[in-house]
Amino acid sequence: MHLKPLITTAFLATTSLAITDRTGDVLNGAEVINSLDLNDVPSSAVTRYYLRAGELNGGFPLHLPIFIARGPKETLETGKKLSVSGTVHGDELNPIRVVQKVFENLEINIDKLNGTVIGVPGINPMGIYLNQRNFWTASDSGFLTNINRVFPGTNSSSGGNGGNVIAYNLWNYIWGNTSNVDVAIDLHTPSSGSGSSLWCYADFRLPYVERLAKLLQPNILKIDPGEPGSIETTFVRHGVPAITVEMGIAKTWLPDLIDRTYDFVIRVMDDLSMLSGNSSTQHEPDLSKTFIGNTFQGVRSTYGGFIESLVTWDQDVKAGQELGRIRNVWGDVIQILRAPVDARIHQAPIDPSVEPGQDVFSLVYNSTDPSCIDGCVL
Repeated sequence: MHLKPLITTAFLATTSLAITDRTGDVLNGAEVINSLDLNDVPSSAVTRYYLRAGELNGGFPLHLPIFIARGPKETLETGKKLSVSGTVHGDELNPIRVVQKVFENLEINIDKLNGTVIGVPGINPMGIYLNQRNFWTASDSGFLTNINRVFPGTNSSSGGNGGNVIAYNLWNYIWGNTSNVDVAIDLHTPSSGSGSSLWCYADFRLPYVERLAKLLQPNILKIDPGEPGSIETTFVRHGVPAITVEMGIAKTWLPDLIDRTYDFVIRVMDDLSMLSGNSSTQHEPDLSKTFIGNTFQGVRSTYGGFIESLVTWDQDVKAGQELGRIRNVWGDVIQILRAPVDARIHQAPIDPSVEPGQDVFSLVYNSTDPSCIDGCVL
């Protein structure tokens, strides 16, 4: 198989890409590319590519699957461009099925698409292979990188490796340094060991983000200033409305939450006038079951042991209420965890083993502290 060197020249990291750079390879029936120009993608079609996203030690290539759905030719200019990405953490697998379902729908309804949709169902193939959150890099005796803290990434010629190069190549050569994206949705689940329902992070300071978050109709909506280096925050800081969606439990496909999130993506496309023939009436989100809060607060263990949970996610609790008991290996209760404030349970443990200093429960509430108006994590 012929492999072209990875493109690292700076001019390709500008706001427009000159032309799709094809390696000449085909992998699982999909063309392998180094960079994408949406003008080169077939119109009125869903096309599959693999992005040559980096290399492992020994020079073995690393590829990311990329869906591109383009409506009729003129809609590249007249319609919006939406990105739906997922599984930047390798143990968070619900997003993969959501992206798949979106493009299954678009395959059938491609002639109704007014615009372009980019889908990245698995950003972290190394994490998926290792069945864990982070990207493992072999150099320096091996270390782990949280790819969702290094965007927009660093190219290899500037010292980037592993997850940094994946982030750099995806950001510049698929998303075109935002030139290929008008609105972005990044899909997650909580990390392994805890569970939740459907919720999101949203930075209301950027126009349309609040609307985007409310279209999700989540169980919990966290007003949040963002996490530097995350996909969501990197888009927001470049002026592109984006949210992080979290659903359910790691390593488990949950059909109900997958369907709710898929329906959300379709609502967003409708809201952006990307689906011709749909109602012109603006959708009014149903927030009757949504808790909107500006503050997360963890309830932390002092000792290692095993947690006996007395509450679960989406449950309202009062200050001082017992949430769980940590038992040692003999079954003795060594710590009782209590709610520090009136709040709603945002995440609760599903793995009974805990270690010292761990946030065993996460609560959400509305702080009256003026510094938390745009969101806090305590």
